[in-house]
Amino acid sequence: MKKTFLVAVGIIGALVATAVPASASESGLSGNLRKGEWVNYGTQRTVTVGGSNIYVRKTDGPEIDVKWRRCSGGAEGSAVRLQNADPTPYVRIGSGFRASTVFCLSAKSYGSNSTDTWNGNVRWNVS
Repeated sequence: MKKTFLVAVGIIGALVATAVPASASESGLSGNLRKGEWVNYGTQRTVTVGGSNIYVRKTDGPEIDVKWRRCSGGAEGSAVRLQNADPTPYVRIGSGFRASTVFCLSAKSYGSNSTDTWNGNVRWNVS
């Protein structure tokens, strides 16, 4: 009985371990903004989970547009609006990324000041 119980627990543990998705990566954001002009941020982040998505939320700052872009130039995502309410919910700004994709972020302000700052969070490797 004891041996059967231990085997059953081991099998259940193995099943649970294989069902848990890879952890998402997350980091804080802080950046300068210019009203009506894109500011490109140089912090590089690497996707390690193929087919995953990128999400961003704003915790402080004016209404902004934000998008992902390839750090080396070329490809970029569509602008996504983050309203002035803080914090905003997480919003998907890109999906279906290949593993080894290196991306950066860009943002522009719609606030009343010509220059401003914002803070938030970015999550990637989210399936």
